[in-house]
Amino acid sequence: MAVQLYFILGNAGAHRRAVLTDLIAEGLTPADRAAVLLSTGEAPVEADTALERTGAVMARWRWLKPEVDVDVPEGVTHLFLVADGRSNPVDQVEGLREWLLMRADVQLARVIFMADAALLHAKPELARWFDACAHYADVLLLTRAEGIDQKWINALETRYRDQHYPFLFEVARKDVLKNPAVILVPEARRVSQVFDEDIPLADETDEEMAAAMAENDFYFVRTRGGTRVQEIPNIAAYLPGGAK
Repeated sequence: MAVQLYFILGNAGAHRRAVLTDLIAEGLTPADRAAVLLSTGEAPVEADTALERTGAVMARWRWLKPEVDVDVPEGVTHLFLVADGRSNPVDQVEGLREWLLMRADVQLARVIFMADAALLHAKPELARWFDACAHYADVLLLTRAEGIDQKWINALETRYRDQHYPFLFEVARKDVLKNPAVILVPEARRVSQVFDEDIPLADETDEEMAAAMAENDFYFVRTRGGTRVQEIPNIAAYLPGGAK
C-alpha cells in the first residue's frame, strides 16, 4: 500500500508543528506509523518536544529549488511533509508535483494549509500569499486566532466560500482540532488540478505537457523571461529575520 502523504503549507511561525501534534496523536490509529519531515530551513521550535512524543519519525527534507529532496523513512504509513515556511509555496507545490510523478509508492492524501490568522490580520497585504496557498488546499486550518474578532474570521471564510473554494475550514483553537481524523480523510477538495493524474497524448512533447499544466493552473504560468505571471508576496520579508 502506498504511503499517504500530507503536504503542510503555511508560514514559519504558524504553529504548524503544534497542530500536527494533535493531528497525529488523535487522528491516527495505533497501527499507523507517522513521519514528519521538516525543511532544513525550518528552525527548531518549542512544539517539537510534544511532536516527538507522538512517536512520529522526525527527519528533514531539502528544498533544492526547483526540486524537492525527500527521503521516505522505511516502514511509515503516513508522511507529513512540512513546506518551507519562508519560501514560495507555489514553487514548492510545483516541485512536489514533479517528485510525486516519480514515486509510485507515495500517494498524495491531502494538502493542508495552516493559515496564520494573526499574521494575516496584522498584514492584510499578504492576502495574495494566503490565496495562493488556499488554491492548493484540501483543508484550511486557521491557527493563531486567539484574540481575533469572530467577525473577521467569519469574513475570511465567507470570502473563500463566495469564490467557491471547496476546502474544509476549521479554526484550530489553541492548536487543537475538533475531529483530527476527519481532517486526515484522503479526499481531494482543492481548486487546483495540478496533482490530478495526467494522461499524455502519444505525440505530446514535454514542453506541450508543461504548457498544458500551466493552462490548468494560473499560478504556474510564467513569462517568457521565466518569472511567474501571478506574483505573490515574499513571505520571508514579513517574518522575524527578514527577507530570505
